[in-house]
Amino acid sequence: MKSTILSLACYLVIDPAFAQCTNVGSDLVAPYASNASNKGVMFDISATNTVTIFCFDVNLPVLSIGGYEIYYKVGSYVGSENASGSWTLIGSAGSILSIGLNTATPLTIPVDVVIPTGETYGFYITASNPVLSTGVLTTTNAGYSTISSNGDMAIMGGIGITYPFDAITPNRSINATIHFSPGNALPVEFTDFSAIKVNQTALLDWRTESEINSDYFEIERSSNGTDWNRLLTTKAAGESQSPKEYQEIDGEPLEGISYYRLNQYDLDGTRAILKTVSFNNEIENDPNEIHVFPNPVAEKIRVFGDQSELQDLKIFNSIGQDISKGLNIQAHEGYSEVYFRDQQEGIFVVKSKTNSQLVIKK
Repeated sequence: MKSTILSLACYLVIDPAFAQCTNVGSDLVAPYASNASNKGVMFDISATNTVTIFCFDVNLPVLSIGGYEIYYKVGSYVGSENASGSWTLIGSAGSILSIGLNTATPLTIPVDVVIPTGETYGFYITASNPVLSTGVLTTTNAGYSTISSNGDMAIMGGIGITYPFDAITPNRSINATIHFSPGNALPVEFTDFSAIKVNQTALLDWRTESEINSDYFEIERSSNGTDWNRLLTTKAAGESQSPKEYQEIDGEPLEGISYYRLNQYDLDGTRAILKTVSFNNEIENDPNEIHVFPNPVAEKIRVFGDQSELQDLKIFNSIGQDISKGLNIQAHEGYSEVYFRDQQEGIFVVKSKTNSQLVIKK
């Protein structure tokens, strides 16, 4: 079972995680001078220095009201315009009302993405209902070029695109205000969250790279992706500059398809929505299927699968050498742990009895 990402529903409820966006940090404005509109817009942000993107204000059609989604990807959007699998959904919000033409309307979707120095990240902001007269107003441009910049980052001109990941209209520049802060300003540097079916349970696994003033994590569960109930909480590390991995089990997952949402709370009660994943309790486990988490890996991975499938786990480097004997591989019930902390950055192959997965060491 492969986890997929589902949109979040906020319905104009602004919690402290979003309120902090417009009260701290700095702004970079891409001019509000619309002469075109599309259902959505893709664009790049290139970081001269490390920056934390908190949220976006955008130019929305006058009197429009509807739902919106925000996606991002590591690297430019160019070449991935129609490749939905290359993008990560940050979140969504329903019933966003336009403040007015050529005016900054806040999207109530916390972004909380850190772009490292010298990196370019692609973003996709789109109305999520293909029927309603909602969308994003843009300005026509002469091609891929810088439309706004400061000493920390640059906003690059992009494209208009039909929802979802569909027809492209070239040469469209977003009208937006980027709320950001120099450096990594997040209390938790988050890596990933997954829900994996193990026997009749749902294994919930997530990882952080660092934590500041982090109090606890909350996992919510939903049958429809809209109505959420708290499932459990887990105490956070609080203060940490090294990778931390967390694991919980839902022993009685809902029938059919359900959804899990991971939230993080600071010591002052501020909440950040980290990620939402779907879980299919109808699919029977393929005994030959294996799952690797986290990927990319910094220190260790867990390889989940049938015990017989994991009996003779092999690890190969990028030139095909079997390096298994030089690694610390520990077998557990339902999964095996492989430690990569002493390996150089690169691509590795994890091979079980009949299956294999690529792993990136960073």
